[in-house]
Order: sequence, then structure tokens, then C-alpha cells
Amino acid sequence: MKVIVTSEEELQEMINRAVEKTFKELLPKAIREASRKEWLNTDDVMEYLGCSRRTIQYLRDERRISFTQDGRKILYHIDDVNEYLEKGKVRRW
Repeated sequence: MKVIVTSEEELQEMINRAVEKTFKELLPKAIREASRKEWLNTDDVMEYLGCSRRTIQYLRDERRISFTQDGRKILYHIDDVNEYLEKGKVRRW
């Protein structure tokens, strides 16, 4: 693509549009990554997977999802939850 800039204002406007476009594309993903929790409690996993507390317990009992337990507190690493989701993924042909 060939661009001819005739004034400093046009150049500045082109730069502004390019920067704005880049921010609109990349900023939401960066915010999601920065605010992502590494460890989730059972309520977080229930919301993330859209299933019941009993289903989460079943997944633990069957060793289908990894977890860490300290007394009564049970935590799940987000990567383990995502791994569980990936294992159940059915690939297209």
C-alpha cells in the first residue's frame, strides 16, 4: 500500500489511527491476561465451567481435575482447569 502524506497533520492523524487501532485490538487481551487469577476456589471453577458444586466434587473424586487442598480449603490452578477442558475437546475433522 502506497501512502502519500501531504502535511504534518495528515501524518499525525495516520499515526493516531494506527495507535488507536492497535490499542483496540490488543488492550482487552492484555487486561484479561493481567487480571487472570492463577488459583481458583470451587465457586470460581463452578462459574468458569458452568457446572454445579457436586460436579466439581465428582471431577476431583475421579481425578479428572487436579487440585490442591489445605485443610478444608480446595484450590485449582487455572492451567489445570484449562487442561481438563482441552482433554474433553472434540476436534473437527
